[in-house]
Amino acid sequence: MAVLDIRNLIYWYRTRRGAVHAVDNISFKLEQGETIAVVGESGCGKTSTANAILRLLPKNVERYEGEIWFDGQDIMALGNEDFRKQVRWKGISMVLQGALNALNPTVRAGAQVAEPLIVHYDVDRDEAMEQAIAAMKRVGLPQDIARRYPHELSGGMKQRVVIAMALILKPKVVILDEPTSALDVMTQTNIINLLKEMKAAEGLSYIFITHDLGLASDLADHVAIMYAGEIDEIGPADHVFVHPKHPYTGRLLASVPRLRSEDAPEFIPGAPPDLTRPPPGCRFHLRCPVAFEKCGWVAEEFVDRLRLLQATTQGKEGFPRFSEVEARGTQMVVLRADSDSPETLAASFSEFVKSGRETNPFLKSVRSVDAKTKAVAVTLHEGAPPPLIGEEWRAACWLVQEATAHDTIPA
Repeated sequence: MAVLDIRNLIYWYRTRRGAVHAVDNISFKLEQGETIAVVGESGCGKTSTANAILRLLPKNVERYEGEIWFDGQDIMALGNEDFRKQVRWKGISMVLQGALNALNPTVRAGAQVAEPLIVHYDVDRDEAMEQAIAAMKRVGLPQDIARRYPHELSGGMKQRVVIAMALILKPKVVILDEPTSALDVMTQTNIINLLKEMKAAEGLSYIFITHDLGLASDLADHVAIMYAGEIDEIGPADHVFVHPKHPYTGRLLASVPRLRSEDAPEFIPGAPPDLTRPPPGCRFHLRCPVAFEKCGWVAEEFVDRLRLLQATTQGKEGFPRFSEVEARGTQMVVLRADSDSPETLAASFSEFVKSGRETNPFLKSVRSVDAKTKAVAVTLHEGAPPPLIGEEWRAACWLVQEATAHDTIPA
């Protein structure tokens, strides 16, 4: 039985612009003594996932639901006080992002490590300090560090203090939220080696949140690739990093410099979608080089891309001569021309779509082009969000379903 089983977790924030779909129906399991890395760009929902698991919720929560099974119990069914007493820090703890921000600058390091023992177990202060010093020694800190304030410690020391705080109650699961960010390379290596030693010695399970693919491949047994609030790919780390199935995973890996390769790193064009208005289909389709009909283009996106293309190629041979373009609903685009008849415009646009589909993937979404009395109606294919396809190694991409005979998807 998995020590932690996340099922259909949803966590949205309420804002003036609408609900932000920060975590949108994600599921994964964590086995005892294993590490799963949650990897993705900034803003994809990694830290929000951690906050949702530990129920560290702000006041502007719009939607928070799903199942979180820990040690065979659905902890989402617990009240807030029972959750605090039974789960938070005792069963699942967290190394917060940015050790300096996680520590109280006016309280000595040892007292901060000891505090969970006093709060959760009502341990005598002197005994709690003794256990705190022992915990700090386990993470490689000398005894005198307990009497120092955070500002008197180096970055690596502060990070070790935060790790000692997370481990003081001997939890089964530790969430590591970018534990090596803002540290130099040598300190990063020391912290990662420490985490490996603690995992081996105490049988800990980690959720390792990072955007550093190198660190993820070094520490993780499994990896979940997040994009725009969803998990796009999840599976064994040695499979995902070597033969990615999802185009986004492939593009992420291509952006990392290689030690033994002369190929320059590649960037991912565009930006993630607005999570107050997430696309109805695959959320990566706007940036995907292999997007096709089922990926979920809508009329507004199509019009934006067509106008951009018009601005850069208008007047060139083969580009249709339209003067107006507008979205009608979600699946229809209307074109008008000052000089050409609707029939002529429809024919030229149909030829443009046929010849430009590979260069401009958004044109693959065109289902039909029809001449009307005064305009041309372009109807788009209806897209749908792809499910995670597969068993132990899964990817949310329609190409995985359509090309099951292949081990990789071109990125």
